[in-house]
Amino acid sequence: MLIDRSLVEAALPGYAVEGDLGKGGYGLVLAGQHRLIGRKVAIKILLDTSDDPDLRARFLSEARVLAELDHPHIVRIHDYVEHQGTCLLVMELLSGGTLKQRMATGKLSPETICAIGIAASAALATAHSHGVLHRDVKPDNMMFDGAGLLKVTDFGIAKIFDGAETTASAILGTPRYMAPEQIMGGRLFPSTDLYALAGVLYEMLADRPLFGRQMAVQPLTHHHLSVMPEPLTMVPAPISAVIMRTLAKEPGARFSDASELAQELAAAGTRSFGPGWFARSEVKVRVDDDIRAALGGTGTGMQSGAAPTVRASGGFPTGGPGGMGGPSYPPGSGQQGPGQPAGGGYRGQPQGGPQGQPHPGYPGTGAQLPGMSRPGQPGYNQAGYNQPGYSQPGYSQPGYGQPGGSTPHPRPLQGPPSTTPAPGPLTPPGSTPHPRPVGPPPGSTPQPAPLGRPGPTRPFPGQPGQGGSNFGGQGWGGANAAPTQRPPAQNVPPGSQRPPGHRNQDSNDNSRTLIIAAVVFVLVVALTVGLVVALSGGGGKDDGGDEVRSSPANAVAYSGAAVTVQGLSPYSLSIDDQGALLITSLATDRLQKISATGSVSDLAGTGSGGFSGDGGPATAAKLDGPGSAVTDGKGNIYIPDARNYRIRKIASDGTISTIAGTGVAGYSGDGGPATAAQLKSAEKLAVAPDGSIYIADYENHRIRKIGTDGIITTIAGTGVDGYSGEGGPATAATLNGPNDVEVASDGTLYIANLGSDTIQKINTDGTIHTVAGTGEQGYSGDGGPATKAQLSIPSVSVGSNGTLYIADYGNNRIRKVDANGTITTIAGTGSEGSSGDGGPATEAKFTDPSSVVEDSTGALYIADSGNNRIRRIAPDGTITTIAE
Repeated sequence: MLIDRSLVEAALPGYAVEGDLGKGGYGLVLAGQHRLIGRKVAIKILLDTSDDPDLRARFLSEARVLAELDHPHIVRIHDYVEHQGTCLLVMELLSGGTLKQRMATGKLSPETICAIGIAASAALATAHSHGVLHRDVKPDNMMFDGAGLLKVTDFGIAKIFDGAETTASAILGTPRYMAPEQIMGGRLFPSTDLYALAGVLYEMLADRPLFGRQMAVQPLTHHHLSVMPEPLTMVPAPISAVIMRTLAKEPGARFSDASELAQELAAAGTRSFGPGWFARSEVKVRVDDDIRAALGGTGTGMQSGAAPTVRASGGFPTGGPGGMGGPSYPPGSGQQGPGQPAGGGYRGQPQGGPQGQPHPGYPGTGAQLPGMSRPGQPGYNQAGYNQPGYSQPGYSQPGYGQPGGSTPHPRPLQGPPSTTPAPGPLTPPGSTPHPRPVGPPPGSTPQPAPLGRPGPTRPFPGQPGQGGSNFGGQGWGGANAAPTQRPPAQNVPPGSQRPPGHRNQDSNDNSRTLIIAAVVFVLVVALTVGLVVALSGGGGKDDGGDEVRSSPANAVAYSGAAVTVQGLSPYSLSIDDQGALLITSLATDRLQKISATGSVSDLAGTGSGGFSGDGGPATAAKLDGPGSAVTDGKGNIYIPDARNYRIRKIASDGTISTIAGTGVAGYSGDGGPATAAQLKSAEKLAVAPDGSIYIADYENHRIRKIGTDGIITTIAGTGVDGYSGEGGPATAATLNGPNDVEVASDGTLYIANLGSDTIQKINTDGTIHTVAGTGEQGYSGDGGPATKAQLSIPSVSVGSNGTLYIADYGNNRIRKVDANGTITTIAGTGSEGSSGDGGPATEAKFTDPSSVVEDSTGALYIADSGNNRIRRIAPDGTITTIAE
C-alpha cells in the first residue's frame, strides 16, 4: 500500500513520522515520535474513507473503545486525528514484537506460557467488564513493549449495540482460534474469547497446531465444532486441566470469566511448578490481589501496583459461591433472569440428578450436534447427550476437568428446563423459547443440530433495528434478559425454514449501549466449507431438478495400484485435460500431481508455509494454505493461496505469479485491478470458458469475478453472512461462508455455502436459487429431493449428464444427486474409518472426505482427508486406494 508521508505529517504536526512498522487490518502502521517530549508512538492509518463512511465510523469506534480500557496489559491510545479523509490512531509503541514472532524463535518454557495466559486473561477481564469482546485473540494480537510487558492489541473495529443481541453475525474473527458458537454465528460470551486464548496457549505448550496439523477451513470448522484436541500429556496435569476445560465446546462448560481463568491458571502453575515459579517466567506480568494470592505471593516477575482487574456490576459473573465461578456453584447474583446464563453461561447444577451422575435430557437433547456419533457408532449415548468435545453427563473425558481434580459436566446454555423466561420483544406472549432446537418428532430419527445459524430470509440478530440483548441488562447479567423466539419467516424457500429458537436469541429492554470489539476485516463466519458446483439436481423446487450443462473431466485419470505421495494431506482434487490428478496438500503447503500413468511430482510449494517465489519457478515458491487448483485448458493453473490472501497463477512454463490480492486480509478493490484488491480466506475458484475467474471470497461472504481485463467485481453477496435472497438478484442475497464456486458450460454459476450447508446456483440472469440442502446441518433425505435433504459441511462437484456428487464431510459419506434432483448415498456407512477397499463403496468407511471429482469414464476420486488417502470408486461401484 502506497502512502503519502506528507499527508500524515500534515495531520500530525506534533509528530515526526518515521519508518513502517508493518501492515494492519486497516492498512499501514508507521512509527513516530512526539517532537517535544520525545515519546515513541505507533500510528495506525486508515486511508481515504470518503467512499466508506461506515468504515471511518468503525475506526473511530476502536479509538473510543481503547480510550476506555485502562489496563497495563492493554495497548494505550494517545490521540485520534482525522485529516482529509485519512483517520489516524496514535498509540503506544510496542517495540518488543508480537507473540507470534517470539513463538517463531523457539519453544517457550511452560512457566512463560502460563504467565502469558495470566496477563492476557487479566487484559480480557478488564475489556469484558466494559462490555467489550475482543473476538480475535491470536498471537499476532499480543505484543510486548520494550520492557517485556505483554499487551493485548487490535481490539479492532468496535460496533455499538443499542440493546442488540451479541452474535457473531456482526463482527468476526480468525478461524484458527474461533469458538464453536462464533463459527456458528450464535450468541457470544466472555468465554468465547477465553476459548481463543486457550487455543493459543495449547499451541505453545504442545508445540503444534490445536488439532495436530494445519487445516483448511472445511476440516478446521469440523474440528472446532466436533473434535476435542488431544490431551496435553506433555505438561503437568493441573495446567492441562485448565486449558482443556477452557477449550470445551459449550460456552457454559468453560470458565465463566477471564478473572477466574487467570486465578485458576495461576493456582495450577503454583501446584505444578512450585512457589516462586513466576520469577522463572520470561515475561513481565502485573496482576491484582486475587491472582497474587493464587500465585502464593509476589515474585521477581510479578509486579504489584497494577490497576485491579475490575468485575462488572449488575450481574457480571464473579468467581466463588454465589457467583458463576465454577461448575458446582448454584446461580447467584450473576444470573440473567429465571435460569438464564450470565457470562460464560449457566453452569449451576441441572435438575434431574446429583452432580456427576447421569441426568435426564435437557430441551433439545434428542438432537445431535454437528459431526457427532449416531446410533450404532462409538460414543453414542442412548439418552442423546452426545455433545462434541466435552464430557457427557456421568462421563469423564481425559484431559478435561476442573483444576481441583474433579471433572465438571457440561451445562446447557439455558437454565433448568422448568423455567419459562419472560417473553422478549420478538417472543409471542406465553411462548417458551428454546435456545437449542427441540428434539425430533416421536418416532423420527434424531438429526444433527448445529449451535445455531440464521435461516433464509430471516433477519440477522444484532443488525440495526432488531430487538435482542447484549448479554442482558447491565454488564452481562441484567435481570430483564430472556431468549426470544423468532416468528416464522415469510416466503421461505421450500425445505429451508428453521425451527423456532434455532439460535439462542436474547432480548432486553435495557437501553445501555454496549460496545463489542473485534478485528477489522477478520470475518468469522459461520464457517463450514464446501466445494462448488456446476450442478443440476434440485433447483428451487421440491419435486425435481433442472437440467444443467456441465463440464466434467474429459480425460481418464490414474486407476492402478496405490502410489506414494510424499506428505500427502489431500484437501481438494481436480483433473486436467491430460488426466492428471491435481492435489492440494495442506500439511505440506504443496500442489502435487499424479499423472494418468501414475507418476508423482510436485507442481508448486517447497513444503514450508510462507510467501515467496513470484516470478520464478513454482516449485521453489512458498504457499500458505493452497485451497484448490484449477486449469484453464491452456496449460495455466490457478491456485487460491488462502493464508497469503492472494490468487496465484502457474503459467505453462512453470513460472508463478500473483494475479489477485495484496497479501493483506480484508475487502477492497472492486472496480479496480485485482492485484490491488483485498481478499479474505479465499480457498476455491473456477475458470470460465472465456477466461474469467470466479472466486469464493469465503470470509467476505461474497463471490467475486476477475474479468479478462483484470478488473475485479462482486457478483453475489452483500458482505453480511446469512442465507437469504432466494429467487432474487444474487447481489442482494446474503451468503454464509461461500467456499467453492464452479461454472457450468452454459454460464450458470454454482456455489457452496458452508454456513448454511447448502448449494446454490446463480443463473445467467443473475438470480440465485437453492439446489441442495435445507439450511440445517445434519443427515437426512436419501431417496427424496435434494432440497429437502440435510448435509453436513458439504463439498460438491458436477459429473456427466448433470449429476451432482457431494463429499458429505461431516457425515463421512459420498452422496449423489441425479438429474431429477433425487439424492442418494453411494459410498460410506456414516462411521469414521478407512476400511472397505476391494468391496462395494457403500460398505466402505471414510474419515472426513473433503472433495470428489469424476473422470471421463465415470470413476470418482475422493480426497479421504482424515486418512491421508485418495480413493477411487470404479464405475461398477468398487472402491480402492490409489494414493497414500
